[in-house]
Amino acid sequence: MFLQNIVNATAKTLRIKTKHVRVKKINRGRANKSYISIPLWVKDYDTAYQIYYAVHEICHYVEGCNKHNILFKEIEDKMLALWNIEIERKKAYPKYMYYKGQFVKNIPE
Repeated sequence: MFLQNIVNATAKTLRIKTKHVRVKKINRGRANKSYISIPLWVKDYDTAYQIYYAVHEICHYVEGCNKHNILFKEIEDKMLALWNIEIERKKAYPKYMYYKGQFVKNIPE
């Protein structure tokens, strides 16, 4: 329910149709045509990382953002800022994360 609320609020801000969130035993997330799959292992990490993951997946539904291109990263950064999250990337994913300016330790390496 928590991740669904994050997706719903972010989708509303993006002015796109929200998607149903499924948390299941998979290796990596996916933005399918009608739903978002989020790996069960995400719950082992900090709440800020869980929020990041949900925001990351819903951003893929913005036109032109199906890949991790510059537009995707710009939109993702803006949406993460709404949740007080900033990231420093290693390619597409967080290398470092900050929540309300504080370093978040519990994220995947």
